[in-house]
Order: sequence, then C-alpha cells, then structure tokens
Amino acid sequence: MIKSIRNLLYRPPTIPTSGEDIGDYQTNFVNAIRFTESCGFSVERPDWNPHDKLEAEGSFLEPALRAAGVKDLTKAAFQCLKWSHYLAPHLEQKLGRRVWVTIGQIWKEDRALFSPTWKDLRNWSKQGITVEEMHKPGSAGLNLHAWLTVDSGEVIEPTMMTSIATLYPSTYSHFLCAIGWGQPADILSDHKYFPMAVGAEFAECLHSKSQVGLLASNPQELHSVPVAIVFGY
Repeated sequence: MIKSIRNLLYRPPTIPTSGEDIGDYQTNFVNAIRFTESCGFSVERPDWNPHDKLEAEGSFLEPALRAAGVKDLTKAAFQCLKWSHYLAPHLEQKLGRRVWVTIGQIWKEDRALFSPTWKDLRNWSKQGITVEEMHKPGSAGLNLHAWLTVDSGEVIEPTMMTSIATLYPSTYSHFLCAIGWGQPADILSDHKYFPMAVGAEFAECLHSKSQVGLLASNPQELHSVPVAIVFGY
C-alpha cells in the first residue's frame, strides 16, 4: 500500500532541453529506475563497480554474439530495442555482471535524435505503441532509443553505429556492424545518453501491448526486420 501511494505521488525529473542539461549518467539511471518502478515494474538497483571496467579490446563480444546466434550485424540497423533486449542476457552471462536494457533519449550536441517524454513512456507501458503513432506527421518511427547499461556505469551500444552507416554509407561505412562500449560520453563524439526506463520487464510490456512486434525470442526473429525505424540524423 505504501509503495502504491509512493508511486502514485512520484514526479519524474525535468526532461533535458539541451545537451548541457543531461548531467551525470549514473544519477539519471537511478532516476530512470525510480520512474520505471512508478509504472509498476520491478528493477534491481545497481551496485556500481566503477573500477571494474569493460575490457578495452572487447574480447567479451564475440563469444556473447556467438551464444546469441548472431549471424548478421547489419540487421541491427534501426532495431535498437529488439537487439538490446535480446543481447542483454547473453552479455550478462559472458561478463558475469549485471546488464540492464535501457530506454530513453540520445542527443547529438543540442539536438535530441530520439525524444520520448515521461508521458510517452508511461502511456506506452499501459497501452502499447500503435502503428498510427509510429507514422504520424513529424514522427521518425518509434521515438525512443535503447542501449545497455553495465554495473560499471558504462554502456554498450549495439545498433546506433550500424544505423548511421546504413543511412550515410559514403561517410560512415566504417561504422557498419560496429558495437560501441565504454563511458556514455565516449561512445559517439558529441552524443549523450539520457536513460528514462530500465529493465527487460518494461521492454517486454511494450512488446506485448504494441501493434508491432518490437522484440525477438530467437535468432530468426532477431535477424528479421518487420519495421525499420529511421531517424533524422
């Protein structure tokens, strides 16, 4: 009862209006967990291990991708929620540490490439996402970005680089099939991540209530592309 009242009275922090407003990633991540809890989902809170960084050479990636049955990284383009959710348990098992699916905004300098609001996320968790909403005027498809957060405070970015390379092959072909990891501010130059919702349970709820399938339960579904989510970069 006390928890229900606390969630009912919860008010999320102010949405950023510029890249400078985003602030500390770990603080924002804990705020995102609190928001997710207010939507009725349980999320394990992080016990941050900032000194236990991901390996710079990324030796954890290949065995995790192999265990996941990943055949074609080009299929990750514009499929951030599907790939992040699917890869999370495989990376968690390989790393032997906590990895969270994370949903929110991503900014390039002072422009939000994806800009869901707290109201959007709360409504989607209750009603799902309609096809009409994804195609409404001014929309770029599914207006959210998803990535992975590790208990070191670092992130793993499975899809954004391949998406950029697919949109601009003459300029960013070297990004194709690339996966980034490390401190949030270091993944892509001039980009910042703003976490808003956390956990597989939240992502699975969006999938179950939406008109379009957003997740994959096997490698075949992972490599299929039922809808392409294109953003204005």
